Parts: sequence; C-alpha cells; structure tokens
Amino acid sequence: MTVKAAIHNPIGETVAKHPDAVRLGRIGWFAKGVVYVLAGALALLVMARSLGWVGGATNAAKEASPTGAIKEIARSGGGPLVLYALAFGMFIYALWRLVTALLPGSTDAKGWATRAGYVVSAIIYTGLGSTAISLARSPGTKASTDGNKTVTDATARLMQHTAGRWMIGLAGAIAIGAGLYHIIQGVQGGATKDVEMSGMPASRARWTRRFGAAGEIGRGLAIGLIGFFLLRAAITFNAAEATGLDGALRRVVVGKGGAALVAVVGVGLVAYGVFCVTTFSRQRMHAP
Repeated sequence: MTVKAAIHNPIGETVAKHPDAVRLGRIGWFAKGVVYVLAGALALLVMARSLGWVGGATNAAKEASPTGAIKEIARSGGGPLVLYALAFGMFIYALWRLVTALLPGSTDAKGWATRAGYVVSAIIYTGLGSTAISLARSPGTKASTDGNKTVTDATARLMQHTAGRWMIGLAGAIAIGAGLYHIIQGVQGGATKDVEMSGMPASRARWTRRFGAAGEIGRGLAIGLIGFFLLRAAITFNAAEATGLDGALRRVVVGKGGAALVAVVGVGLVAYGVFCVTTFSRQRMHAP
C-alpha cells in the first residue's frame, strides 16, 4: 500500500522518503484536537450560563473559541511548557497544510478550493500558535488577543475601502457555504474519508464515525454562524455586526432556541477534538 501511495500521490512520496515529517504533521492533528475539545467545552459553558445552570453572566470573560481555548490553557497554570508544546503542534499543522496546498495534485475547481482552504487553515493555526507563544513568554499576564474584536476591527478596516463591503459580504457567503459543506460531510459520513480505518476494531470504528460526523456538523454550524454575522455586517454596512465564534455564540444563545443551537455547536466541537486526538496516528496525508 505504501508503494501505491508513493506512485500516485506526491504526499505519498513524502511519506515514503520522510516518515518523520508525516509524524510531525500528525502531531499537529493531535494539538488541534486538544484546542477543539477545550473550545467546545467553553461553548457549552456559554450555553449553561445562559440557562442559569452555572454561575456567572453569559458574557463572562471566557472566550468560547480556539483562541479562547489557548487563553484558558494559559490561565490553568500549566506553565509555559504546555503552551510551547501546543504552539509547536499548531505551527507544525499549519506548515503541513501549507506544504500540502503547494504540492502537485488535482487542478480542477474542487482541487483549487481545497488548496485555498488549506492556506486559510495554515493562516489560522499560525495565528493560534503565535498566541500560545505570546502567552508562554509572558505567563501571568492577561491575554490581549480577542477573536471577536479582531474580526470586528478587520471588518471595519476593509469597509473603509470602496470594495470592502462587497469583500466582507463575499467572505460571509463563502463561510456559510463552507459551513454547509462540513454539515453535509458530517451527514454523509465523509468525516473519516482521510482516516485509515482498516484494522480498526468494529466498536472503535463505529465511534470514530460518530465523533467525526458530530464534529463536522458542529464545525459547520460554527463556521456558518461566523459567516452569517459577516454577511449581516455587509448588508447593514455595520462592522460591529461582524464577530468571531465567541461573539456569534453569545448573540445566538439569548435568542429563542439559541441555547440548543449553541449546545449542538459545543458538543460538535468537543466531538471533533476527540476525533482528532483519537485518529491523529491514522490520518492520511495527501495532496488535494
């Protein structure tokens, strides 16, 4: 099987010639999973507070997002070593995504869309790694990075330009489309298409598919919510409408049925994190 991958797939050749590089990429998957588990837990905390199940206001300081997850790790007293390890995983994952996007592969519309997604993913996880490094260098200090404010400020800057409003609207529409894609992948069982399932015990395979499906649906809803508020910002020409995942969840949770939606997102993000952590050693690394 290794020989076949090496013949038909540029990444397969990398696997054959540089197995250590692939192991590093898989470590990135593991670190990504840790962040998603905590981000999902923070989303569930937002939901629980909105229902009065736990103390504190719905808009309490804990930020329900991957950025917020890293800040919570910093607050937990785990020390700079944990943050440096997490940053290493994020940077490795980002590098692998970037390399994958640049290597030869499919050149049809789907292939280019996949490459674009990999580049965006590399940028996001590089940012998360940088946040972790910043907190590791200044332990005990309050994190200044705010995912909600970052999105709002970037939207405001773009809207100062002639085509800025259209760009924000397009970004929102693309995010909604990406969210729908992930939801469809979850429903159709596509979450495990890049996981080596052969030789996996039946019970583990069953739960892997379930966690993968729930994770894709939860991620799809999260991405779609961010896209919705970006699109609304463009339509209303109000940058304050744009927000990150944390802000989107806090706005939705106070609406009718909002708590249930936030709960689905939270459970989905935790499920995706568990999926990444439990399948990192079986992830197939291939070109678009």
